[in-house]
Amino acid sequence: KYTIIDPDMVNKVISLCLEYSVEVLKECLGDSPTASPRWMKVKVSLKTYLTNLTDLLGLLTSDDVLCAVMRHCKAMLPFYAAFSRLIKKYVKSHITVWGCKSDLSRVVAFTGLQALVKKIPSFLGDLLKKMYVEYTKCSKAMNIKTRDNIVLMRNCLVELFKINPSVTYTTGFLYIRQLAVTVRSVVVSKKEIESVYNWQYINCLHVWVAVLADCDACLQPLIFPLIQVMLKVLDLHSSPCYFPLHLHTIRMMLHLAASTDNHIPLLHPLLACLNFCANQNKAPASKPIDLTCVLKVTKGYKKTKAYQDGVFDLSFELILNYVSQLSQSIAFPEASFPVCVWLRKFNKSCNNSKYTSQIKQILEKTEAVSRDITDRRSGVSFSPRDLEEAKKWEDALPESVLTKFFNSWLKVHRSVLAANQAAAAENAEEEEEEEEEEEENEESSGLESAEEENSLHALGYPRANLTN
Repeated sequence: KYTIIDPDMVNKVISLCLEYSVEVLKECLGDSPTASPRWMKVKVSLKTYLTNLTDLLGLLTSDDVLCAVMRHCKAMLPFYAAFSRLIKKYVKSHITVWGCKSDLSRVVAFTGLQALVKKIPSFLGDLLKKMYVEYTKCSKAMNIKTRDNIVLMRNCLVELFKINPSVTYTTGFLYIRQLAVTVRSVVVSKKEIESVYNWQYINCLHVWVAVLADCDACLQPLIFPLIQVMLKVLDLHSSPCYFPLHLHTIRMMLHLAASTDNHIPLLHPLLACLNFCANQNKAPASKPIDLTCVLKVTKGYKKTKAYQDGVFDLSFELILNYVSQLSQSIAFPEASFPVCVWLRKFNKSCNNSKYTSQIKQILEKTEAVSRDITDRRSGVSFSPRDLEEAKKWEDALPESVLTKFFNSWLKVHRSVLAANQAAAAENAEEEEEEEEEEEENEESSGLESAEEENSLHALGYPRANLTN
């Protein structure tokens, strides 16, 4: 055994191992290490090396070095597979990096876990559960800084869930049932609503919506219970303070409905948010907040014009999305009738010209599409019972005016939203820098006053007089 004290020598030894150990071991043991006649000679030393390699991941702070070591671990997977306990350490160390390091380190850790599943497919179920638990731990808070990290982790999870639909069904059934039990406990046992109305719960819903939005036939039975859970989430509390959470949930259901060709009745919760904007708030103007990173606002902020504008913008987008999805249906004239009735009622009661002009656009285009579909279907020869013929007729429809308007509006809206979010991120960074400068100034002023006090005390002045 050797002990290396010089740090430069340690770095050289590590670089040497990372560069040549894989080639040397493959040359010595071949493609199947455990079948090699030399296996028993190198088994103990190799196990020690792999153990130290995984332990090293928890000690590194540099992203470049950490990524290099994780890539080396990935190349050493054929040798890790020979030790079941080391595979668990490999998974634990990579999931830790995936959950709390930089974006580059997260991606490299994910590719290492993905390679493990391809090497050992039977480990997929346990890996999905561990990664899902880590995701729930890291998604308890959502803000401008953590949003991108949470989205990245969610996308990684969705990619792994696509590998084996049967394993995904088992895992999905377990955790969707867990979400349903949580909602039921709030309804039946009258527990605090915060057990559901929090970012951890909403981000879990995001995962399963993303998984089921692009799923095989074997996963489709999970769609209905997930929709029921989300509808019940909307019913738990109707206070305008929770409208951001309601709009998050509605957006998820609209995405799921569009991806799976299902209709979800969302008119009532959408109009509840819209009706909140009918009467203009007269509270003092306040700084607008990004509602995409908020689930609840205070009672005081609920009465502000900035909050009302934010709720209206999101409600307008989701109502437009809702009717544009319906506009490709043969039953659009009947389905759009209650929408038009409620929107006309809103325009009559609303005293904000900006809101009424935007709602008027939806009304005009909805009525135009309704007339067009009524004219087109007046010449069909099949009855409403002929679902296959109706489906063919709908597929032959050209893109509706509503869909074109929604796509063009969404493109403009996203560009404006991206600019606003970039500006908000810059403002947050400036505020942090200002706070750091203030803290440094306070520390420096404190040190100067202490030095002055010590110097005066050395000249014979008592400390008590200085404080007085």
